[in-house]
Amino acid sequence: MAKKKKKQTKARKKKVFSLVWAFAPFEEDPSFWARNMFGGFAAYCHGKMVMLLAENPGDREWKNLKFSYDIWNGILFPTSREFHDKILKDYPSLKSHPILRKWLYLPMSDKNFESIAESISEQIAGNDPRFGIFPKEKSRKKKAKPKKIKK
Repeated sequence: MAKKKKKQTKARKKKVFSLVWAFAPFEEDPSFWARNMFGGFAAYCHGKMVMLLAENPGDREWKNLKFSYDIWNGILFPTSREFHDKILKDYPSLKSHPILRKWLYLPMSDKNFESIAESISEQIAGNDPRFGIFPKEKSRKKKAKPKKIKK
């Protein structure tokens, strides 16, 4: 009788993000939580998603579009377009993310990256209404009714 081979499964290694220090000003808030999302690490505070850490240096392409800078290596700030002008006035180093256009992006390559990230984190800790988006409610799928079996 032939031996059955055991199916090998790869343990998925969790990515460790070096930018989690950016959560420090608001991570003690009781409403804070974080999770993996879009290959990054998303922070939630005050009921809103407020930040997405992305650490993929050298990633300059998306669906055959090429960019002159890393598009997934920095911090993305979810916000509404109505706040872009006001935020960009205070933080001119931010740019509209080329893929997630409603979100503002601070590339890690910015010479003032740390100080800008810390400043925005402080604004988030103070619940600045310009930063963050409320997650959409997930629609709950109706459970299929059990089929009646005719005897």
